[in-house]
Amino acid sequence: MTPTRCRRNGDGVGLGLALARGLAEAMGARITPDSTPGGGLTMVVTVPKAEQS
Repeated sequence: MTPTRCRRNGDGVGLGLALARGLAEAMGARITPDSTPGGGLTMVVTVPKAEQS
């Protein structure tokens, strides 16, 4: 199974979003869905500003 075929058919193991969410949460960030013009979905990662020390 090629990566192109996985994306086109929706096949796959579905770990990408779970990994992205875990990384975002580990940094104190949020990951939220946003619609994409023309169809589809974009995931937006919002990272808090670092505090000055």
